[in-house]
Amino acid sequence: MKADWRHDIAHDLRKRVYGGYLARRDAMQMLAILGLGGATQAFAAAPRRQVLRIACSILEMDDPSVGNYFEAANVFRNVLDYLVHIDADSIVRPSLAAHWSASDDLRCWSFVLREDVTWSNGDRFDTRDVAATFAHWLGPNSLSVNKTTFASVRHIEITGPYAFRLFLDRPMVSLPEMLYGITCPMLHRSFPISGQPWSANPIGTGPYTLTAFYVDDEARLERRAGYWGTAPGPDVLRFIDLGQTPSTQLAALADGQVDILYQIGEADLPLARSLPGIRIIETVAAQTCCIRTRVDQKPFDDPRIRRAIQLASDNTAMLRLGYGGAGIIGANCHVAPFQRDYGPVPPAQRDVRQARHLLAQAGYADGIELTLALGNTQGLWEQNTAQIMQQSVAEAGIRINLNILPASEYKAIWSKIPFGLTYWTQRPLGMIQLDLAYRSGAAWNETRMADPAFDAALDIAMSTVDPQRCREAMTKAERILQNNAVIVQPFWQKKFTAVSSRVANYRLDPGDCFDFTRVVLS
Repeated sequence: MKADWRHDIAHDLRKRVYGGYLARRDAMQMLAILGLGGATQAFAAAPRRQVLRIACSILEMDDPSVGNYFEAANVFRNVLDYLVHIDADSIVRPSLAAHWSASDDLRCWSFVLREDVTWSNGDRFDTRDVAATFAHWLGPNSLSVNKTTFASVRHIEITGPYAFRLFLDRPMVSLPEMLYGITCPMLHRSFPISGQPWSANPIGTGPYTLTAFYVDDEARLERRAGYWGTAPGPDVLRFIDLGQTPSTQLAALADGQVDILYQIGEADLPLARSLPGIRIIETVAAQTCCIRTRVDQKPFDDPRIRRAIQLASDNTAMLRLGYGGAGIIGANCHVAPFQRDYGPVPPAQRDVRQARHLLAQAGYADGIELTLALGNTQGLWEQNTAQIMQQSVAEAGIRINLNILPASEYKAIWSKIPFGLTYWTQRPLGMIQLDLAYRSGAAWNETRMADPAFDAALDIAMSTVDPQRCREAMTKAERILQNNAVIVQPFWQKKFTAVSSRVANYRLDPGDCFDFTRVVLS
């Protein structure tokens, strides 16, 4: 019995090492202590699996079409595939859809699927899965943002096992890019009727299979045989939740406990650069924070109050002191100058005197007291930015109290609070951001703005392939957004992360997507 017990210990140690949970040296020492010298030789000769460890929050994954945050998406998007793929250069490319085309009026889109894709349970991927996925998105009981994002889909016509058409009630030039939204992976036809959380039976077409999942702790993915695409380098992906503290994450990276961080902020760069064996990766991205008001809540239903907040805010100071100057000034229009559909608009102008005048007109000659909620969901820079805004608007008599919530709590209520700070990551087109966040009735319209003129301008932008006409319409939509004064969008951030020096060929995606296709570990 004693010998069997020691054999079980040796077997368990081998599994933990080749699963990436235990250092080889520590296991060898334990085997030697137990007198299993022969086992150490066999152990050393066993093939070593490449395990990539990523520090990232582990959030609930009940339904991939319902999630709001990229941290959850970056786990399931290594198990599930999309009809299209958008690379780090923001170019849309084929994925499960081999090719597609649009009618001249952009109201009918024809797709042809790959015919060599199988699900991890052995089923063939075909249009039955596409039809079931769209029905799940658009059904009467859907909780997905896709229900409003694709509300213009009038009908899906299945023309064969590997071909289908989408008929829209309005032109939509951005449809292919929209199909790569984080909530848009293709789901196995059994999921919508299963009544189970997706993580309980994670059938996928992607390169990995989800083998373990623990909220706030860890998700483990293993490379699967039979994947239709190019097999990625790492055998195992371990997403490890280390909390929200950047110094803790950087210490774990320096200590060799993880290989890649989800992201770090500008304020974390000095510490990151001081640690040995770490590389900093950066890129330009249309990521930002929006300090926004709900127009259906008092006092923000008065446009004079909203405009006073916007005029009193110092966007330049918020970038310089809140994010260390690592970005460009925002113009309160939520479309970046480097996005290809950007329409030129005037910069934000600070005017404290006019802000005071508007407050007095609204009945607040002695100033106004407000509470701004935030959750530091992406780091302490959110709080730093809010504090700089707090100081700048005080000059106009706007007294802001900061309600700093735990990140998990804020993520649960982000769209419901009257006055809050929300992080928005990059979408491939500015019009997709505007459609998600400000169109009347959109699921992620946290401001509750409803402006028919804005919707009409956005419709024009989304219905033309003429770049000049698109930019003219986008300029109109952006100006309307500025004039409605529902957001203070102070800056566009440069994006940073830190990786171990043993990681090669990892490219930081401006849209917060993890792509490990070319990653190699030394």
